[in-house]
Amino acid sequence: MTRRVLALVTAVLACLGALAVSTAPAQAASASVVEIVYSPLSLGDYCSAKVNSSSTIGFYNGSLGCYRWSTGGTGLTYTGTGSASAACAYFNPTYTYLGYAQGGSQALICRYSV
Repeated sequence: MTRRVLALVTAVLACLGALAVSTAPAQAASASVVEIVYSPLSLGDYCSAKVNSSSTIGFYNGSLGCYRWSTGGTGLTYTGTGSASAACAYFNPTYTYLGYAQGGSQALICRYSV
């Protein structure tokens, strides 16, 4: 009888251990890292809302510069400097901001934990 109880207890503990291990990956998978690329036109939305309302485009090249089209379409006029980390937070306020980097064509890559 003692052997049977001991075997039953061992089996129950093994099952509980297996359940604990099988739920751990599901919890870890829920916290994943995503990277989202924001083009200069997307950055223009941030620049218009947070830097200068006349801004239409933004470039990230070590810093976030905001510009508007010059009158007559002759080029770009500088309107101010934005913050890359603030732009990332502006675009996805519900995500946990992790960092940023420069993408191709002076785009901004924001990393988030979701």
